[in-house]
Amino acid sequence: MEVRGIHVEARGARAVPGLERLLTEIAPLLGLNWVIAELDSHFDYTTHPEIAEPNPITRQQAQRLARLARDNGINLVPMYNCLGHQSWGQRISALLRAHPEFNESPDVEMSADDFYCYSWCPSHPGVNPIIFELFDELLDAFQPRAFHVGMDEVFILGRCPRCRDSTPAELFARAVNDYHEHLVQRRGVQMQLWGDRLLPRRLGFSHWESSENGTEDAVDLVPKDMLICDWHYHLMEDYPSVQYLLDRGFLVATCGWKEPAAIRRLIEATRRDAAPRLLGYLCTTWCGVTDFAAAFDGGPPNPAVSYLSDVINGVKLASALIRD
Repeated sequence: MEVRGIHVEARGARAVPGLERLLTEIAPLLGLNWVIAELDSHFDYTTHPEIAEPNPITRQQAQRLARLARDNGINLVPMYNCLGHQSWGQRISALLRAHPEFNESPDVEMSADDFYCYSWCPSHPGVNPIIFELFDELLDAFQPRAFHVGMDEVFILGRCPRCRDSTPAELFARAVNDYHEHLVQRRGVQMQLWGDRLLPRRLGFSHWESSENGTEDAVDLVPKDMLICDWHYHLMEDYPSVQYLLDRGFLVATCGWKEPAAIRRLIEATRRDAAPRLLGYLCTTWCGVTDFAAAFDGGPPNPAVSYLSDVINGVKLASALIRD
Protein backbone atom coordinates (compact mmCIF):
# COMPACT_ATOMS: atom_id res chain seq x y z
CA MET A 1 0.00 0.00 0.00
CA GLU A 2 1.31 3.43 -0.92
CA VAL A 3 0.02 4.99 2.32
CA ARG A 4 0.82 3.05 5.49
CA GLY A 5 0.20 5.56 8.21
CA ILE A 6 -0.62 6.39 11.80
CA HIS A 7 -2.45 9.31 13.40
CA VAL A 8 -1.31 10.53 16.82
CA GLU A 9 -2.09 13.46 19.08
CA ALA A 10 0.82 15.86 19.57
CA ARG A 11 -0.13 18.04 22.53
CA GLY A 12 2.70 20.49 22.83
CA ALA A 13 6.41 20.26 23.59
CA ARG A 14 5.89 17.30 25.90
CA ALA A 15 4.97 15.30 22.77
CA VAL A 16 8.32 15.92 21.06
CA PRO A 17 10.26 12.98 22.58
CA GLY A 18 7.41 10.62 21.68
CA LEU A 19 7.29 11.97 18.13
CA GLU A 20 11.04 11.59 17.80
CA ARG A 21 10.84 7.95 18.85
CA LEU A 22 7.86 7.32 16.59
CA LEU A 23 9.68 8.77 13.59
CA THR A 24 13.07 7.14 14.17
CA GLU A 25 12.22 3.78 15.76
CA ILE A 26 8.57 2.74 15.87
CA ALA A 27 7.30 3.75 12.43
CA PRO A 28 10.32 2.30 10.59
CA LEU A 29 10.02 -0.91 12.62
CA LEU A 30 6.35 -1.23 11.62
CA GLY A 31 6.90 -0.27 8.00
CA LEU A 32 4.81 2.90 8.30
CA ASN A 33 5.58 5.79 5.98
CA TRP A 34 3.03 8.45 7.00
CA VAL A 35 2.59 10.09 10.42
CA ILE A 36 -0.31 12.50 10.94
CA ALA A 37 0.46 14.64 13.98
CA GLU A 38 -2.60 16.43 15.36
CA LEU A 39 -1.26 19.70 16.73
CA ASP A 40 -4.29 22.03 16.70
CA SER A 41 -3.37 24.91 19.03
CA HIS A 42 -0.29 23.20 20.48
CA PHE A 43 2.14 25.08 18.27
CA ASP A 44 3.98 28.32 19.00
CA TYR A 45 2.01 30.52 16.61
CA THR A 46 3.69 33.89 16.26
CA THR A 47 0.97 35.45 14.09
CA HIS A 48 -1.68 34.68 16.73
CA PRO A 49 0.01 33.85 20.04
CA GLU A 50 -3.36 34.10 21.78
CA ILE A 51 -4.32 30.82 20.05
CA ALA A 52 -1.25 28.86 21.19
CA GLU A 53 -1.74 26.61 24.22
CA PRO A 54 0.89 26.72 27.00
CA ASN A 55 4.22 24.94 26.36
CA PRO A 56 3.68 24.56 22.60
CA ILE A 57 5.87 22.87 20.00
CA THR A 58 8.26 25.47 18.64
CA ARG A 59 9.21 26.13 15.05
CA GLN A 60 12.73 24.81 15.74
CA GLN A 61 11.32 21.58 17.19
CA ALA A 62 9.01 21.21 14.20
CA GLN A 63 11.91 21.64 11.78
CA ARG A 64 13.91 18.99 13.63
CA LEU A 65 10.96 16.59 13.54
CA ALA A 66 10.56 17.21 9.83
CA ARG A 67 14.23 16.40 9.25
CA LEU A 68 13.93 13.18 11.24
CA ALA A 69 10.89 12.22 9.21
CA ARG A 70 12.66 12.84 5.89
CA ASP A 71 15.74 10.95 7.06
CA ASN A 72 13.56 7.93 7.80
CA GLY A 73 11.46 8.05 4.64
CA ILE A 74 8.32 9.22 6.44
CA ASN A 75 5.81 11.86 5.39
CA LEU A 76 5.07 13.92 8.50
CA VAL A 77 1.66 15.59 8.12
CA PRO A 78 0.57 18.38 10.49
CA MET A 79 -3.12 18.43 11.39
CA TYR A 80 -5.32 21.28 12.57
CA ASN A 81 -8.84 20.15 13.41
CA CYS A 82 -11.19 22.51 11.56
CA LEU A 83 -14.83 23.49 11.90
CA GLY A 84 -15.95 20.95 14.52
CA HIS A 85 -14.26 19.69 17.69
CA GLN A 86 -13.75 23.20 19.01
CA SER A 87 -14.32 22.01 22.56
CA TRP A 88 -13.90 18.81 24.52
CA GLY A 89 -15.61 18.09 27.81
CA GLN A 90 -15.86 21.44 29.54
CA ARG A 91 -12.79 22.90 27.82
CA ILE A 92 -13.22 25.27 24.88
CA SER A 93 -10.57 25.37 22.16
CA ALA A 94 -7.95 28.09 22.20
CA LEU A 95 -9.42 29.57 19.02
CA LEU A 96 -12.89 30.06 20.51
CA ARG A 97 -11.46 31.20 23.84
CA ALA A 98 -9.55 33.93 22.02
CA HIS A 99 -12.38 34.65 19.56
CA PRO A 100 -15.75 33.73 21.08
CA GLU A 101 -17.41 35.64 18.25
CA PHE A 102 -16.53 32.70 15.96
CA ASN A 103 -18.69 30.23 17.91
CA GLU A 104 -21.45 28.80 15.70
CA SER A 105 -23.75 28.21 18.69
CA PRO A 106 -22.80 30.38 21.70
CA ASP A 107 -26.33 29.96 23.06
CA VAL A 108 -25.85 26.19 23.50
CA GLU A 109 -24.79 25.24 27.01
CA MET A 110 -21.92 22.77 27.30
CA SER A 111 -23.81 21.05 30.11
CA ALA A 112 -26.78 20.21 27.86
CA ASP A 113 -27.54 16.49 27.66
CA ASP A 114 -27.19 16.33 23.88
CA PHE A 115 -24.10 18.57 23.63
CA TYR A 116 -20.97 17.06 22.07
CA CYS A 117 -18.60 19.82 21.01
CA TYR A 118 -18.68 23.34 19.58
CA SER A 119 -18.01 24.28 15.97
CA TRP A 120 -16.70 27.52 14.58
CA CYS A 121 -18.84 29.45 12.12
CA PRO A 122 -17.78 28.76 8.51
CA SER A 123 -19.52 31.97 7.40
CA HIS A 124 -17.83 34.40 9.79
CA PRO A 125 -15.58 36.70 7.72
CA GLY A 126 -12.93 36.75 10.42
CA VAL A 127 -12.29 33.01 10.66
CA ASN A 128 -10.40 32.14 7.49
CA PRO A 129 -7.84 34.99 7.60
CA ILE A 130 -6.77 33.74 11.02
CA ILE A 131 -6.75 30.00 10.42
CA PHE A 132 -4.95 30.42 7.11
CA GLU A 133 -2.14 32.19 8.95
CA LEU A 134 -2.04 29.26 11.38
CA PHE A 135 -1.95 26.84 8.45
CA ASP A 136 0.92 28.80 6.91
CA GLU A 137 2.98 28.70 10.08
CA LEU A 138 2.61 24.92 10.27
CA LEU A 139 3.39 24.55 6.57
CA ASP A 140 6.47 26.77 6.79
CA ALA A 141 7.78 24.93 9.85
CA PHE A 142 7.15 21.33 8.75
CA GLN A 143 7.47 21.74 4.95
CA PRO A 144 5.08 18.80 4.46
CA ARG A 145 3.64 17.17 1.36
CA ALA A 146 0.14 17.18 2.89
CA PHE A 147 -1.99 18.88 5.51
CA HIS A 148 -4.87 17.30 7.46
CA VAL A 149 -7.85 19.53 8.31
CA GLY A 150 -9.80 17.07 10.47
CA MET A 151 -13.51 17.99 10.07
CA ASP A 152 -14.96 14.83 11.64
CA GLU A 153 -18.12 14.65 13.75
CA VAL A 154 -19.40 18.13 12.85
CA PHE A 155 -22.81 18.02 14.54
CA ILE A 156 -23.34 21.76 15.13
CA LEU A 157 -23.76 23.56 11.82
CA GLY A 158 -26.21 26.10 10.41
CA ARG A 159 -27.26 27.52 13.80
CA CYS A 160 -26.07 31.13 13.74
CA PRO A 161 -27.79 34.00 11.84
CA ARG A 162 -25.03 34.03 9.21
CA CYS A 163 -25.53 30.35 8.39
CA ARG A 164 -29.27 29.76 8.70
CA ASP A 165 -30.05 30.53 5.06
CA SER A 166 -27.62 27.86 3.80
CA THR A 167 -27.97 24.08 3.95
CA PRO A 168 -25.50 22.05 6.06
CA ALA A 169 -24.09 20.60 2.84
CA GLU A 170 -23.46 24.07 1.43
CA LEU A 171 -21.83 25.21 4.67
CA PHE A 172 -19.63 22.13 4.94
CA ALA A 173 -18.65 22.35 1.28
CA ARG A 174 -17.89 26.05 1.61
CA ALA A 175 -15.44 25.31 4.40
CA VAL A 176 -13.82 22.43 2.51
CA ASN A 177 -13.49 24.52 -0.65
CA ASP A 178 -12.02 27.47 1.25
CA TYR A 179 -9.37 25.27 2.86
CA HIS A 180 -8.67 23.52 -0.44
CA GLU A 181 -8.11 26.81 -2.22
CA HIS A 182 -5.55 27.88 0.36
CA LEU A 183 -3.78 24.57 0.92
CA VAL A 184 -3.84 22.99 -2.53
CA GLN A 185 -4.11 25.87 -4.95
CA ARG A 186 -2.01 28.43 -3.07
CA ARG A 187 0.39 26.32 -1.03
CA GLY A 188 0.65 23.25 -3.27
CA VAL A 189 0.12 20.52 -0.65
CA GLN A 190 -2.32 17.65 -0.60
CA MET A 191 -5.40 18.20 1.60
CA GLN A 192 -6.59 15.38 3.83
CA LEU A 193 -9.76 15.12 5.92
CA TRP A 194 -11.86 12.57 7.78
CA GLY A 195 -14.67 11.28 5.59
CA ASP A 196 -17.61 10.70 7.94
CA ARG A 197 -19.54 13.91 7.11
CA LEU A 198 -19.60 12.94 3.42
CA LEU A 199 -21.30 9.57 4.01
CA PRO A 200 -25.10 9.08 4.03
CA ARG A 201 -26.69 7.05 6.81
CA ARG A 202 -28.24 4.73 4.24
CA LEU A 203 -24.85 3.05 3.89
CA GLY A 204 -25.46 1.51 7.29
CA PHE A 205 -23.00 3.37 9.50
CA SER A 206 -23.64 4.97 12.88
CA HIS A 207 -24.28 8.69 13.34
CA TRP A 208 -20.63 9.05 14.38
CA GLU A 209 -19.37 7.60 11.08
CA SER A 210 -21.95 9.16 8.75
CA SER A 211 -24.13 12.23 8.51
CA GLU A 212 -27.68 12.66 9.70
CA ASN A 213 -27.78 16.47 9.48
CA GLY A 214 -27.47 16.89 5.70
CA THR A 215 -23.74 17.37 5.25
CA GLU A 216 -23.51 14.21 3.12
CA ASP A 217 -24.68 16.12 0.04
CA ALA A 218 -21.41 18.06 0.15
CA VAL A 219 -19.80 14.99 -1.43
CA ASP A 220 -20.72 16.38 -4.86
CA LEU A 221 -19.72 19.97 -4.08
CA VAL A 222 -16.04 19.58 -3.17
CA PRO A 223 -12.80 18.87 -5.10
CA LYS A 224 -11.89 15.25 -5.76
CA ASP A 225 -8.11 15.49 -5.40
CA MET A 226 -8.28 15.34 -1.60
CA LEU A 227 -7.35 12.27 0.44
CA ILE A 228 -10.46 11.15 2.32
CA CYS A 229 -9.58 9.26 5.50
CA ASP A 230 -12.47 6.78 5.73
CA TRP A 231 -12.59 5.72 9.37
CA HIS A 232 -14.64 2.85 10.80
CA TYR A 233 -13.91 1.26 14.15
CA HIS A 234 -16.37 -1.59 14.67
CA LEU A 235 -16.82 -4.91 12.93
CA MET A 236 -19.25 -4.84 10.03
CA GLU A 237 -20.07 -7.34 7.33
CA ASP A 238 -18.86 -4.82 4.79
CA TYR A 239 -17.62 -1.24 4.51
CA PRO A 240 -19.49 0.20 1.51
CA SER A 241 -18.08 3.68 2.10
CA VAL A 242 -14.83 2.65 0.41
CA GLN A 243 -16.43 2.04 -2.96
CA TYR A 244 -18.87 4.93 -2.42
CA LEU A 245 -16.01 7.43 -2.11
CA LEU A 246 -14.00 5.85 -4.92
CA ASP A 247 -17.00 6.02 -7.23
CA ARG A 248 -17.15 9.76 -6.60
CA GLY A 249 -13.55 10.24 -7.63
CA PHE A 250 -11.76 10.79 -4.31
CA LEU A 251 -8.40 9.54 -3.15
CA VAL A 252 -9.11 7.24 -0.21
CA ALA A 253 -7.28 5.72 2.75
CA THR A 254 -9.19 3.43 5.11
CA CYS A 255 -8.72 3.93 8.85
CA GLY A 256 -9.18 1.52 11.74
CA TRP A 257 -8.67 1.71 15.48
CA LYS A 258 -8.36 -1.03 18.09
CA GLU A 259 -10.78 -3.95 17.50
CA PRO A 260 -8.78 -6.80 15.89
CA ALA A 261 -11.72 -8.29 13.95
CA ALA A 262 -12.71 -4.86 12.61
CA ILE A 263 -9.12 -4.09 11.60
CA ARG A 264 -8.85 -7.36 9.69
CA ARG A 265 -12.19 -6.88 7.94
CA LEU A 266 -11.47 -3.27 6.97
CA ILE A 267 -8.08 -4.19 5.53
CA GLU A 268 -9.73 -7.04 3.62
CA ALA A 269 -12.19 -4.52 2.18
CA THR A 270 -9.31 -2.22 1.28
CA ARG A 271 -7.58 -4.98 -0.65
CA ARG A 272 -10.80 -6.19 -2.26
CA ASP A 273 -11.69 -2.71 -3.53
CA ALA A 274 -8.12 -2.03 -4.66
CA ALA A 275 -7.97 0.82 -7.17
CA PRO A 276 -5.35 3.40 -8.16
CA ARG A 277 -7.08 5.99 -5.95
CA LEU A 278 -7.34 3.68 -2.92
CA LEU A 279 -3.97 4.60 -1.48
CA GLY A 280 -3.71 2.59 1.71
CA TYR A 281 -4.50 2.37 5.40
CA LEU A 282 -4.16 4.67 8.41
CA CYS A 283 -3.96 3.47 12.03
CA THR A 284 -5.66 5.83 14.48
CA THR A 285 -4.71 5.96 18.14
CA TRP A 286 -6.64 8.82 19.83
CA CYS A 287 -4.05 9.12 22.53
CA GLY A 288 -0.98 11.23 23.11
CA VAL A 289 2.09 10.15 21.19
CA THR A 290 4.19 10.23 24.36
CA ASP A 291 1.91 7.68 26.05
CA PHE A 292 1.87 5.58 22.89
CA ALA A 293 5.65 5.55 22.50
CA ALA A 294 6.32 4.89 26.19
CA ALA A 295 4.05 1.82 26.27
CA PHE A 296 4.78 0.53 22.77
CA ASP A 297 7.37 -2.09 23.71
CA GLY A 298 5.99 -3.16 27.07
CA GLY A 299 6.38 -0.09 29.23
CA PRO A 300 3.60 0.55 31.76
CA PRO A 301 0.62 2.17 30.02
CA ASN A 302 -0.81 5.42 31.32
CA PRO A 303 -3.76 4.30 33.49
CA ALA A 304 -5.67 7.39 32.38
CA VAL A 305 -5.81 5.96 28.84
CA SER A 306 -7.77 2.78 29.45
CA TYR A 307 -7.61 1.62 25.83
CA LEU A 308 -3.89 2.23 25.24
CA SER A 309 -2.82 -1.43 25.26
CA ASP A 310 -5.59 -2.33 22.82
CA VAL A 311 -4.58 0.55 20.55
CA ILE A 312 -0.93 -0.56 20.48
CA ASN A 313 -1.93 -4.13 19.70
CA GLY A 314 -4.23 -2.84 16.96
CA VAL A 315 -1.44 -0.79 15.39
CA LYS A 316 0.91 -3.77 15.46
CA LEU A 317 -1.73 -6.02 13.89
CA ALA A 318 -2.65 -3.54 11.16
CA SER A 319 0.99 -2.83 10.35
CA ALA A 320 1.71 -6.53 9.92
CA LEU A 321 -1.34 -6.99 7.68
CA ILE A 322 -0.67 -4.04 5.39
CA ARG A 323 2.95 -5.08 4.89
CA ASP A 324 1.95 -8.56 3.67
